[in-house]
Amino acid sequence: MYILSAIIILIVIIALVAVLPMCFMHPLPSGKVEGTDITAIKNRSNNLFFIQAGENWIVVDAGSDSRAVQSEMERLSIAAGNVLGVFLTHTDYDHVASLPLFSNATIYMSEQEKQMIDGSTYRQLMNKNKLPVCDADKVVYLSDNEVVELCGHKVRSIWMPGHTKGSAMYAVDEKYLFTGDAFKADKGRITVHPYTMDCRQACDSISKIEKVCNRYEKVFTAHYGIL
Repeated sequence: MYILSAIIILIVIIALVAVLPMCFMHPLPSGKVEGTDITAIKNRSNNLFFIQAGENWIVVDAGSDSRAVQSEMERLSIAAGNVLGVFLTHTDYDHVASLPLFSNATIYMSEQEKQMIDGSTYRQLMNKNKLPVCDADKVVYLSDNEVVELCGHKVRSIWMPGHTKGSAMYAVDEKYLFTGDAFKADKGRITVHPYTMDCRQACDSISKIEKVCNRYEKVFTAHYGIL
C-alpha cells in the first residue's frame, strides 16, 4: 500500500512538473499583428508566425496540432500551398507538427539542430526529436548568421543553443526577431525557458540576446507573445 501511494505521488509530481509551466505561457491570439505584415496563429500554448510576401508566405515554426493550424489558416484565408519556406527555431514536437501541410515549402533549420533528429543527441533519455516529413531534400541546414533571401524577405539565422543543442532565432529584414524558445519572458524579464536541455548554455545565450533585442522593432517569442 505504501509503495503504491508513493508511486502515485511520484506520478502526480512528474505530471505537475511537466504541465505546470504551460499554465504561465501567454501566446498571441490568432490574427494579424497590428502594424506589421505578420499573422500569428495560436496553437495550444504557442504561436507560429506567417510573414506575407504578396500571395506567398514564409513561416516561423509549425505548431503542435496540425488540424488546428489548418483550421485557423482556412479561417484567416492563408493557403498552405502558398507557404514557400518554414524556418524552425528548433525541432521539439510543438514546433514541427504542421510541416506536412506545407507541401511546397523548403524547411530551414540550424545546422547544429540536425543532431536532434539524426539520433546523435536525444532530447530525453529514450526519445529523440523527429520531423513529420520524409523528404530529406526539402530540409536546408543553416550556419550561424547565414542569410536566406526568400519571397522578397531576408531571413538571418542566429544560433542560440541551450533549449536544444541547435536552437536558433531568426531576424527578418533586420526588423523583426523571432526567438522560439530561447528564453522565458515574464513581465519584461527574460529567464531560462522551461524544458531546457542545457541551462548554463541557455544563460550564455540569454546574455547575448539581451544585448541585441533593442535593435528590432518587435521581438516575437513562441510562447510568451511579443517581448
